[in-house]
Amino acid sequence: MNLFEDNFAVITKRNMPDFIAEIEPGEAPFYYVGTDEDGTKIFCRNDDKPFILESTIDETNLPNSDIKQLVFLFGVASLHEIQKVAQTAHKESLIVIIEPNPYFLQHAMFYENFELLNNVNYIIVTEKPDKLTDLFKLLFSSKFFYLVKNVTFYLNSYYRKYDSGSIKEYILEIGTAIKNRYFSIGNSIHDSLIGLINNLNNIKALSENVDVAKLKDAFVGIPAFVVAAGPSLDKNIGKLKEAQGKGIIIAVDTIVQKLLQNGITPDFVCTVERGAIVWEYFYENQDFPPNMHLVSSLVADPRIVEKFKHRAVLPLRSSVREYFWLGEKLGASLNHYMWMGASCAHLAVGLALHVGASPIVMVGQDLAYGEKGTHADGTVYDKKPINEETEVLTVPGYYGGLVKTRKIWLEFKQIFENMFRTTDRMIINATEGGAKIAGTSQQSLTNVIAEYCTKEFSVLEIMKGVPVNTIDWDEVERKIRDYLKDLEELRKNVSSHLDILRLYSKEWTDSMPEKKVQKLYETMKKTDLYYKLINTDQLLYHNIQGPMAILVQKFHAIAETDSLESLKQNLLVQIELCEMLENTSWLIIQVIEENFPWNNTR
Repeated sequence: MNLFEDNFAVITKRNMPDFIAEIEPGEAPFYYVGTDEDGTKIFCRNDDKPFILESTIDETNLPNSDIKQLVFLFGVASLHEIQKVAQTAHKESLIVIIEPNPYFLQHAMFYENFELLNNVNYIIVTEKPDKLTDLFKLLFSSKFFYLVKNVTFYLNSYYRKYDSGSIKEYILEIGTAIKNRYFSIGNSIHDSLIGLINNLNNIKALSENVDVAKLKDAFVGIPAFVVAAGPSLDKNIGKLKEAQGKGIIIAVDTIVQKLLQNGITPDFVCTVERGAIVWEYFYENQDFPPNMHLVSSLVADPRIVEKFKHRAVLPLRSSVREYFWLGEKLGASLNHYMWMGASCAHLAVGLALHVGASPIVMVGQDLAYGEKGTHADGTVYDKKPINEETEVLTVPGYYGGLVKTRKIWLEFKQIFENMFRTTDRMIINATEGGAKIAGTSQQSLTNVIAEYCTKEFSVLEIMKGVPVNTIDWDEVERKIRDYLKDLEELRKNVSSHLDILRLYSKEWTDSMPEKKVQKLYETMKKTDLYYKLINTDQLLYHNIQGPMAILVQKFHAIAETDSLESLKQNLLVQIELCEMLENTSWLIIQVIEENFPWNNTR
């Protein structure tokens, strides 16, 4: 094998994902000349100007060997420099090697020896700054998120000396992603408990509405039109009327009133948000035809669910621990869960997938600014327009070229694309404008209706044939009572342990005798038991996960030394953990006791 093949084998054995962009066709911007006796690499640009790459270390920006860190290291051309930097880092730090110029990676694969990094935890990245979504998903996963509190940057000698400008956009993207992740990392405990209150108030409606599991594959082979409120809807809303009665029309709540005003009655309206503002904007003073069904997360405002009495589809949200907890108490199966993504349009696609519809046709899903604004005419945004963001983002457009978008729309687009990669269902984008959505084929709405809307049927009649939920409420109550009993026992045990930790903190001195230090250490080890228990309680974990992630980062920011100062910092973090655990347990107990409809479900 040649050196390239050897390096490829070394990299592959790591079982770590890399994020390598394809090199754009064309001539390389430089060529390798050779390496002198001192190990200095010599290159030459295409304009015949030489430059060198030395393995000199920037001593002012080295990682901290006592703290687990996330190290963004720019430049892959000298593995000797990377090796030296990594040797100064904690052994459990992660080195994210970002190479803005992919030709340097190509050079390293042919001329460097990647065995130098065999004892280093590293990821290689050559994707452009605006293509780092999958990298951030990995870094923000439970496997690495505790490192995000301790981020450091290091530039190799090339980028320090010649091209620091190439890394500025990367640093901005990384900083923005971390800031946004902290903002959205689970809800606050307070917000999560509001969600729990809504869930408990809504579950009584399950007994009077269709069984989501029995709705599975109820519309196999029938086309479903997922209608969003993008500005492109204005030009083809009249055509959409021809699909009524020959396809399922699933609308986001933003666009329902405009559809009704144009003589189109959606079969389903989707809502996912918990806030009262959704009720006020889209439901409070509105009338809905009796043949329209609501599709809603249980976290929605209960007044919305009540407005669609006997006409609500109430799935459990997949991949959310609170609903794993609730589903177990309700005796739910996997078919009671539905993919909801992060928006009403995502839920609409989730419904279409659940009921077996095909093809699934996207209409009005611009995910980009239109010529006249952000949404179709006739929505609440006519009176409350969304201001264009100062940061202009562009994405490939439906008709080619680039179109302007917002960060949130870009995230929604990426959620769609990730979902479409996992299904073999036919997805057609008939928006005829806005952003291009990977994983879809593009056809005009006229052609889609002509090809697939060939048979009349009644969604209402099919829905009437779907059985309602049958739930043993006595069994549900027994399970929840048992849960409350166990949670209260945990709360009391944590409270007693917390008293001991607080006493040690109160009596702390920097001259404690070794025997007392050892006793404190043994006491603090008991906190690990409570920390591990959090992960086994789906509801507790759901409500505490955001603050918990930040607390875990605090713990990992403590230097791993045998000093009393490190022990004291550890003690303070443990006290904070136990306080949060005790308070959250108490709040969950109160919320369930006060909001579970013990006497209203039979």
